[in-house]
Amino acid sequence: MRSPLDTFIACGRSRDEAHELASEIWLAIINNLEENKHTFLLLERFAQEGDLFLPFPYSRSYKVLRRVFKKLFTDYRDYLSRADYYDALACAKSMLKD
Repeated sequence: MRSPLDTFIACGRSRDEAHELASEIWLAIINNLEENKHTFLLLERFAQEGDLFLPFPYSRSYKVLRRVFKKLFTDYRDYLSRADYYDALACAKSMLKD
């Protein structure tokens, strides 16, 4: 069974276009998650894993990783302990450095 991105690529679109589509899908999902402890844990896990488990073009782009960290540091700041905050900050700096 093909994923929507596989179908997109099979229709002659480039892998870069598929990657951009995947990013837009990820952003839509992240932006519409209910704000609760479960979502916090999910975003925290995404932040820790980075792109370890998804190959290109399914991987999350830097745009998506930035959105994950932004939500963690703004919407879920109260869920982070001081140590977790600094760990997440170090992780963000490491993953998003240019």
